Amino acid sequence: MRDVQGLPILLIEADSESRAQIIQILSSDNYRIDSAETIAQMMDRDNWSDYFLIILEHELPDGRTDEFLPKLQQLAPNAELLVITSQPRIENMIIAFRNGIADYFVKPIDPDLFRSSLKRILQNQTISNELRHVQAKLKAIMEAAIEGVVTINRRGLIRTFNPAAEKMFGYSASEIINKNVSLLTRLPTRKQYDQYLSDYLETGISDIVGARRELKGCRRDGTIFPIELSVTDLPQFGIFAGIIVDISERKRPEQKQKELTRAIAIAGQQERRQLANLLHDQLQQLLVGVRIHLEIAKNDTPVEAIKQTLERAGELLNQGIELTRSLTAELNPVVLHEEGLATALEWLSHRMKERYNLTATLDLDRRANPRTELIDIVLYECIRELLFNIVKHSQITEAQVRMCLLSNQEIEIIVSDKGIGFDPQQFEPQISDVSGIGLSNIEFRLSLIQGKFWLESSNGQGTIARIIAPLELEESNISDETS
Repeated sequence: MRDVQGLPILLIEADSESRAQIIQILSSDNYRIDSAETIAQMMDRDNWSDYFLIILEHELPDGRTDEFLPKLQQLAPNAELLVITSQPRIENMIIAFRNGIADYFVKPIDPDLFRSSLKRILQNQTISNELRHVQAKLKAIMEAAIEGVVTINRRGLIRTFNPAAEKMFGYSASEIINKNVSLLTRLPTRKQYDQYLSDYLETGISDIVGARRELKGCRRDGTIFPIELSVTDLPQFGIFAGIIVDISERKRPEQKQKELTRAIAIAGQQERRQLANLLHDQLQQLLVGVRIHLEIAKNDTPVEAIKQTLERAGELLNQGIELTRSLTAELNPVVLHEEGLATALEWLSHRMKERYNLTATLDLDRRANPRTELIDIVLYECIRELLFNIVKHSQITEAQVRMCLLSNQEIEIIVSDKGIGFDPQQFEPQISDVSGIGLSNIEFRLSLIQGKFWLESSNGQGTIARIIAPLELEESNISDETS
């Protein structure tokens, strides 16, 4: 607390006896006192910034001081106001406290209570001055910071917005302060932001507060861009402080790499389709033609040994034709492109039963059929690979495949079995001997369509593979992916 020696107080009191009593109390504590007896005398001064306290009698010869409380707060913003009165009316007290006074006394004044009040006011003002000093330092730091610094209150309303944040988001501080901070986020997040905030205030649990996360920001013109956000809760001030960094430059090479990888994946699928078409339209036709000629030669020759040789050649040729058909189906399942993922999975289920004796029970919501061909292809390949791994590792002949549409327009696919399972701590992604793709590539392939992959298992308890993918892959999402 500051030393009271010489601290200036303005006393406005018309009654000479009361004025003398208050001056005696103040003088004994070494305060410096200026006094006035009327409102006119009170207003006739230009040193308002000197006072740390103004003591006012409620009733003065030329008016009531409660009418001047707001004006005094403007003239002397650093001074506390204390009202004294000889008329203890509750309505006067209510008006005074509504106007932000520090204390209210009814005459005759108790010296001890009066001194205690002065001590409390001085302590509070010392704390306020220190807080203002800290705030001034923080403001200077915020103004000079190259990162965006934004503070919000408990209702999510923006309280401060530094120049770097102005430049980053395109809003001026004057137009964004007191607006909801969700304006700085993209629409899907914006709709849920208030719920995030209320959940945190209720539970104290958040995946954003106290952590550093990559999110999407939204500029004033609607442009979406990647940001890195660090949020700190400052409950003593009733605010959250966020430091925001525009990571567009850092993300640009990563985005170009993703776009290149996606283009390679699409090109690879196109090559597979062309190869499948080549096998179907040309090689299979040639092989069928050879088989016809073998049949003619077998029927025309009278030599039994030659007939047997031609018959054996025909059998081998039939196996070759069946193999090319199988390769064609594996490379480019026509049903996937013509009927969609759900129908393709039904075809795959039959094929797994025929070739590998795996019974795949399907629970398919056709509303979850992807609307983008790349999603169709990636999900089909991932599900096929998971079924191949069940054949290879689970030591069981049954599996379940469930596909449903989530409320946020995402597809959920669960592939599960009740086989021998494994210990995830000892799991190392392996390349499948059956398909050549392997679990190690499933997460990578899903990343091409902004999908996610989880694998849960334990020894003797089977395995559950869960995939989440978007229903539709829009162009804006391809170039501006969600973190």
